[in-house]
Amino acid sequence: MDLQIKGHVAIVQGASRGIGHGIADSLAAEGCNLLISARNETSLKDAARDLATRHGVRVEAIAGDSADPGLNQQLVDAAREKFGRLDILVCNSGGPPAGTFKTLGPDAWSAAANLIVVAPVDLLRRSLDLLAASPAPRFFVVTSSSTRVAIDGLTLSNVYRPAVVGLVKSLSSDLAAEGICCHSIAPGRIDTDRLRHLADVTSERTGQTPEEVLEGMRKATPAGRLGTPVDLGSLVAYLSSPAAEFLNGGNWLVDGGFVRAL
Repeated sequence: MDLQIKGHVAIVQGASRGIGHGIADSLAAEGCNLLISARNETSLKDAARDLATRHGVRVEAIAGDSADPGLNQQLVDAAREKFGRLDILVCNSGGPPAGTFKTLGPDAWSAAANLIVVAPVDLLRRSLDLLAASPAPRFFVVTSSSTRVAIDGLTLSNVYRPAVVGLVKSLSSDLAAEGICCHSIAPGRIDTDRLRHLADVTSERTGQTPEEVLEGMRKATPAGRLGTPVDLGSLVAYLSSPAAEFLNGGNWLVDGGFVRAL
């Protein structure tokens, strides 16, 4: 199926691996040119070369931290100078550290708020004129299934990820005049380094081995497996297409049926 987004330009954060890479891969497979970022410059450049070679698209890479306003400005400037347009903006940061209310100090709360809520707002503000000029502008923020059901031991995620849903719902109305469709993408148990780190944390707390923790996640998922980054990427690519132009403000679970909440 041709999603009719060939030649569109996408900024994808955290694209060197995991969910960000899966999203970048799916968009590149549809012919989108990419501007990608991640903290590790070596792995980012490797990812850029791989995506460009396999999909025959143009890929530019800028290393940096997604919580850094300076990186946000670099990304927007590069989109304007190197491509002259921006159609798809994907905010995808690493998750905040695990912890409970009693174990998390003031610095952790401040850093998580900046990473999860403030940074996407800043990047969108800087990108708004470019997005508004696109024939099919899209704004995405990758969140978590904690937007639907609180997850034990992930207090910061439980607090700040739902705030992003409120942001996206507000933006779907506030930016309607510019034609910008806004979505939050809520992954369930996706097989990434982040999930395996959380399995290690759970292992320390429960006495299970990390593999036993992961196996429990697989068994608790009706699909019978963990998700893959491309599972999310396929959804983002579709939502970026003209076929999805009437979809706006969604909080889309990609979880294999894991979350039972209505």
